[in-house]
Amino acid sequence: MSRLSFDNQSLSKYNIFKGVFKRNRNLLALSTIIFFMSLFIGVIVGYFSPDIIGYYLTGFSNDLSSQVDISTVSIFTHNIRAGFMAYAGGIIGIVTAALLSINGFILGAFLGYFMHGGAINHSTVNPLVFMSYVVPHGIFEIPALIMASAAGFRLTTVVIDLINSLRGKPYVNNDYRKFKDSIALLAIAVVLFAVAAVIEANFTMSIGNYITGLNLHK
Repeated sequence: MSRLSFDNQSLSKYNIFKGVFKRNRNLLALSTIIFFMSLFIGVIVGYFSPDIIGYYLTGFSNDLSSQVDISTVSIFTHNIRAGFMAYAGGIIGIVTAALLSINGFILGAFLGYFMHGGAINHSTVNPLVFMSYVVPHGIFEIPALIMASAAGFRLTTVVIDLINSLRGKPYVNNDYRKFKDSIALLAIAVVLFAVAAVIEANFTMSIGNYITGLNLHK
């Protein structure tokens, strides 16, 4: 295969993904807005209602510490389950929106709790320390969740078109392309979830511990 042919194929694949993002930019924007609005609301709730968040956070940390098998596979399995739920929830679009909102709210609530000066097991945690255990894998995991949710919303449009078809209403028949776009977005999300799982299982704890050490020695 010539270099020119290889370059053309690479460019073609790039254009395919570029087209997917372009055609679904409104749904990606919608998913992003829902997530970060929920995160913002969570920060407010966590900051002004620390006792409630602290109660749930203690239970969460105890459940987490009791898990023996925290590996790349277990993390990926957990995340991919959430991604597929967000996607399948697109059959009834409100389910995808609800799952996305809950994830954003929980992260925001924990962040707001630590901004208020919250603690885990009676040890005060700096927001910077908390984020150091979230950001390394979160920069892949959060976009993956947003992508899976956008795929779910794309699936919602397919369902709406099918309902309109059954009701005899005219619509543009491009359901096949929409469905392919939803699968493409989900596939990209799966890749991002895989990268996030590798980072969370193998690097996040070390990075967080390092930053925690720097914070303690200030």
